[in-house]
Amino acid sequence: MIKGCILPWIHLHGDVKGNYHLCCHIPPSSNPIGNHTEPISTIFNNDAYKEVRKLFLSGKAPDVCKKACYDVEALGGESNRQQVNKRFGKFAKLQDYTNKEGSVSNNPIYLDIRFGNKCNFKCRICGPFASSAWFKDVKKVTKFNNHPFQLEDYYTESPDFWNYLNKIKDSVRHFYFAGGEPLLMDGHYKLLDWLIKNNKTDVELTYNTNLSTLTYKSYDIFNMWQEFDSVKLWPSVDGYKDHCRYGRTNFDWNTFEKNLIKVKKYVDTVSSTVSIYSILTTPELIIYFKNLNISTYLNTLDNPTFMDIRLLPKNIKIKITKKFNLLKRKMPLNEDEIINIDSNVKYLNNNIENKEFLLKQFKQFNSEVDQINKTSFTKTYPELAEWYETI
Repeated sequence: MIKGCILPWIHLHGDVKGNYHLCCHIPPSSNPIGNHTEPISTIFNNDAYKEVRKLFLSGKAPDVCKKACYDVEALGGESNRQQVNKRFGKFAKLQDYTNKEGSVSNNPIYLDIRFGNKCNFKCRICGPFASSAWFKDVKKVTKFNNHPFQLEDYYTESPDFWNYLNKIKDSVRHFYFAGGEPLLMDGHYKLLDWLIKNNKTDVELTYNTNLSTLTYKSYDIFNMWQEFDSVKLWPSVDGYKDHCRYGRTNFDWNTFEKNLIKVKKYVDTVSSTVSIYSILTTPELIIYFKNLNISTYLNTLDNPTFMDIRLLPKNIKIKITKKFNLLKRKMPLNEDEIINIDSNVKYLNNNIENKEFLLKQFKQFNSEVDQINKTSFTKTYPELAEWYETI
């Protein structure tokens, strides 16, 4: 039985700003547990990590984990904590070997290092901290007025990182690539090349990618992937066709379909973030992928809070709930898929605090982005037009 979360015993996450957090679901604005100015070899057993381990072992949780996971669970959603505990449950025994002061003797086996914020999409649920495509419009969006906007990459050319990787190469087993867009990042290809040259291909590579491109410079990603024991792609697609295009600026459904065919042997599941922008056509999205024998995993958006599906009006929540109930009756879903759907529907039908304030934030942000993109929320979502106009 895992106490709390297994990640502090196996995982190291460095974000696009060179800060280390317990996982990628911790808000980047929260206090980091380390940063790129410190030797990476000191992070996994620094004081912050040790305190987190002791908290979990005592039956408590760090405050930053409560919003990221525990609050989501309390509202019926499925959290990252629950996912990773299921995925990495075989490492639960490591908790028993934790030293009294919270340190551990093992090296991390799972690395999530972000090689920058280079991206070709301008998703509304994202921002300039994780996507360079937002840079040219930052000053036109109130939400981003205080955000720095520049390409950032603290690991690709860091001798400290590569020295550490060489030190832990015998123990590391899993690499997670996300963005920005990982298939456009030099560091990602440099890491694959390093792993191949160092005969370290007995690892699992997992990706969250927008699948907009499969070519980058002179690299042949398919030749590189075939060297590894396991490659898993979780393409990200939020909502069906026009709804995805609206929420993920520069997304093209035809390109997505074409590239999906090329990489299908690496895809068992797609990842869909459930927000106001995507929820209405998420059932159609699930059906589309189910017909391709691909599962759809629904991630419950909890940040930015003003895009949270709990903000939707009751009549729309009822319609969405009915669509999902019909989907479950008509489609041959497995137990995990049903649990995932049910947790998101339960989350949808909860109330949310500060609703009026958040709705004002949503409309302001959305109106500003619509003006930039020359798009229209009410034309894209006519069933929400009346509600939207009254905000």
